[in-house]
Amino acid sequence: MTQSLNKNDPDPAVTTSKAAKMLGISQRTVHYWMERGVIRYWKTAGGHCRIPVSAINQLLEKRKGELLAFDQPVLTILLVEDDENLREVSKAVIDHWKLPIGLVVAENGFEGLIQAGQCKPEIIISDLMMPAMDGFQMIKALRDMPDLNKPRIVVVTALEHQQIEARGGLPDDVELLHKPTPFEHLKSIVLEALSYHTRGKFVLREWRGKEQG
Repeated sequence: MTQSLNKNDPDPAVTTSKAAKMLGISQRTVHYWMERGVIRYWKTAGGHCRIPVSAINQLLEKRKGELLAFDQPVLTILLVEDDENLREVSKAVIDHWKLPIGLVVAENGFEGLIQAGQCKPEIIISDLMMPAMDGFQMIKALRDMPDLNKPRIVVVTALEHQQIEARGGLPDDVELLHKPTPFEHLKSIVLEALSYHTRGKFVLREWRGKEQG
């Protein structure tokens, strides 16, 4: 049985789309929860559903333990790097962060494109000089993939600026870092991305508490 509210309820309300973003779930899941009475809502005169902010906050608090589960990735990161040793070092460092990250690796740009299409990463960290398909080609191809949600792309390379420009340069929204890999900078990028996600905010609060402890 669904739980609806009177439209005159003074509690501020948001659309199902906004509620989905606040809860860190899909809009389809929001509708499913509404149908099952998991979350309160009301309908406008035009038949549009509105969800009280208080109902969202209550649900977040109720499910806080679930939201804080570190074994459930909040973000997916795609690492594209042809150097096996650097891939292993990167995996070890990122794992040591103890953050809710799903890490996917690829050995070249071609594999990176396949993995990007499959896992829809929020962040792509890539080298430039790689066999089969280099980072320049991969980034160009990523722009032509309409089903990707505009992942943040970070390039980590040993090339100098002049060498990069000689090969056509990089798009303005691609962040350029130089090897040796600045892991602390990468970590700050991941933390920033987590802070934009509802589940990520809860996880970060817990993680920072452990760091300070």
